[in-house]
Amino acid sequence: MVNLTIDDKQVTAPKTATIYEAAKMNGVNIPILCHDKKLKPFGACRMCLVEVEQMKGRQIPACTTPVTEGMIIRTSTPDIVKARKMVLELLLLNHPLDCPVCDKAGDCDLQNLTYEYKVDTNRFVDEKFHHEIDYNNPLIERDMNRCVLCGKCARICDEIVSFGALTFIDRGIETKIGCEFEDGLNCEFCGSCISVCPVGSLLARPFKFKARFWSLTKQKSVCGYCGTGCNLTLGVKDNKVLTTLYDENQGFHKGQLCVRGRFGYQFINSDKRLTSPLVRRNGRLIEASWEEALEVVAARLKGGNSVAALGSSRLTNEELTLFKKLMLENVGSSNFDHSAGYAHSALTSGFARSFGTTASPASILDIQKTDLLFVIKTDSYETHPVIGFEINMAVKNRGIKLNIISDKRGKLSKLPGANTFVHKPGSEVSVLNAIAKSILDDKLAVGSVDSVQGYAELAEALKAYTPEAVSALCGLTAEDIKKIAREYASADKALILFPIGQGYVSHNQEMSCAVANLSILTGKLGKEGCGVLCMSEKNNSQGAVDMGFFPRADGMNAQQILDACKNGSVKTLFVAGENPIVSYPDKSKVTTALEAVEFLIVSELFMTETAAMADVVLPACSFAEKDGTFTSTDRRVQYVSPSIRKNSNCKTDFEIFSALISKLGGQTPVSSSLLFSEISSNTDGYAGMTHVSLRKESAFASVNVKPKLIVPKASAAVSSEPGKLAMVTGSALYHSGTLSQFGEGPMHVCPEAYVEMSRKDAANLKIHDKDIVTVSSPTGSLKLNVKVTARIPEGLVFVPYHFSAAPVNAIWDGAPVTMVSLTK
Repeated sequence: MVNLTIDDKQVTAPKTATIYEAAKMNGVNIPILCHDKKLKPFGACRMCLVEVEQMKGRQIPACTTPVTEGMIIRTSTPDIVKARKMVLELLLLNHPLDCPVCDKAGDCDLQNLTYEYKVDTNRFVDEKFHHEIDYNNPLIERDMNRCVLCGKCARICDEIVSFGALTFIDRGIETKIGCEFEDGLNCEFCGSCISVCPVGSLLARPFKFKARFWSLTKQKSVCGYCGTGCNLTLGVKDNKVLTTLYDENQGFHKGQLCVRGRFGYQFINSDKRLTSPLVRRNGRLIEASWEEALEVVAARLKGGNSVAALGSSRLTNEELTLFKKLMLENVGSSNFDHSAGYAHSALTSGFARSFGTTASPASILDIQKTDLLFVIKTDSYETHPVIGFEINMAVKNRGIKLNIISDKRGKLSKLPGANTFVHKPGSEVSVLNAIAKSILDDKLAVGSVDSVQGYAELAEALKAYTPEAVSALCGLTAEDIKKIAREYASADKALILFPIGQGYVSHNQEMSCAVANLSILTGKLGKEGCGVLCMSEKNNSQGAVDMGFFPRADGMNAQQILDACKNGSVKTLFVAGENPIVSYPDKSKVTTALEAVEFLIVSELFMTETAAMADVVLPACSFAEKDGTFTSTDRRVQYVSPSIRKNSNCKTDFEIFSALISKLGGQTPVSSSLLFSEISSNTDGYAGMTHVSLRKESAFASVNVKPKLIVPKASAAVSSEPGKLAMVTGSALYHSGTLSQFGEGPMHVCPEAYVEMSRKDAANLKIHDKDIVTVSSPTGSLKLNVKVTARIPEGLVFVPYHFSAAPVNAIWDGAPVTMVSLTK
């Protein structure tokens, strides 16, 4: 710490702080336009000028000047105020005075500073700019006439998003922010540039002319999409969520959001939401009262083990616990599961065996604290974009090394110094086993590892996975495998990351055990910047596992439940928040099962394909209308409160399950808060947490690791077939599960399914970008638009799994790799 004086006040600040940061942390306000705490100092706007006595009273920018011992600073002398007024006059010289119709009014830093410094006249005269307004982007309006050249949009796009869509163009008075070749803005649509723009130069088009900022109520919440656990501030007016608001102090991500979190909120107030219970009569779903619908459902739930349930990992911890309680204690069935039965197996079966716990022994915060990041599959960016931002910053700002093994290249592959090792699809476990074998052969394992349970069995099993043997199967060279092993083992701190989800069948218990073996062999566990981070797909996937909403030995998993529906042993199926007809593998199998089951109950936000087949449909509430807790992928437990009032004819899943428990003669919890007290008492790592404490600050559920080396079973290599390509599925950057289809923002930029293929395969098949082709497999066919890209290797095609209109499960039966043919 250093001692300094700011406006005659003795203060202290860290040695690394700038004058601006020192002043802010000591309660002294210095105006600024070009600063954001996530970005490197830039010094563009000159509003933060201060006087430093040791520099003979010269005016210097506070945001780029580091503090020194004994520094004496004055922030608001008459000369400083005069200089700031002149800066504002110069900024306003070419700035259009269109505040009455600018959406930024009320939240505009330039407007606020002009008011604060009473700049009501301008000594300078010049013509206003007449740049063409860019309406090319469906989500972001770009008006360079209002730009003050702070550079924050270009800097955040480069430093954090690592896309580089914006930059400075031209020089002098003609300088402006623009895109390459002065084209329209075409980017990742994350909206980071909007969040940091201090004026109305960059606007969110879905929010335009909806409301003034001062009329919005700011409601803190947690994103309802992926498992990252990003904090949100929702802008609410007239009980409608109209936008998301930026707060640089919010969450580990400092307010940074992806396209889904920033622009995917529209489903909350969608006109397509269900608003009344529906009961099937004479083959048609007709409106019914809640009492009638619940009576019908309760009567059907009195079936013991002939009743089964499929839940969504978007439900709160309290709702999942109550759903489990309903099934076990009141229905008398242990047949319940979530995420298609396999998307949680990396945790519930893999980590459970390797680490003795069903959670990751690392956190998102470790990304910035490690020396080497080992990422399995470049899709990690698409599945969890904000974690991708953390990786971007780690590599670009901190020089952290990045190694990737993947079946295709991706956004992360473009980072400086990133090494992407592209292997054949479905060979991940073999590659990881070969890395483990190389670590043992080169004596890179920690000395005490031979005392870990399972060491002898693993060492014996790995004899079949020499780098030379595996290279012939996976497409990597033996030297590549050895290099990955050397660099991972020799790093002081190394962190492994991989995504899981319904589109990643091969990221299962076998792969998670193979990953865990690497961290155990090299001793990279239980230390800062080390471990394994399994990135769960949905906002409460980790919570669903923590609450135990998956089958035990005497229960059926999701796939077994569907089989039992088909053969008649399950007669009543309760689906809460899931849409298996679109998101589960093998659409034909799922549809047949749901047609065969005697009685289907669905609680949902929308009339999905699954809900349309139901005998009773119960209208549920979104995350913005309920209270409870979510647990993020790194076991951060966060409280969510209602941001808007729910429709009076809808119920939260907590209310639905409570009502059913009551009708079945059970004891219902008084509130979700009291139920969470029970959860914190009975769930490992949650001890001491309450709704009251979590309202103030989120908390990490502790993870106790008991390492054990497990022999992972690699799947057989997929044989190529003449005239066919290997298809894999997964997540698109703009979507999460099937829910994002109902968010207008994601659908604006990615409205339909597609097949992505390599340039070489496209040339061989005489297929061009944007052609429509028929993709056929043994289970069916789909007509899809073509994307020809450089990231896909020859012989591979990629189809995302989110879309109801062209569901990939029509041609995918759940195999890690499916051989398909493409015809025009």
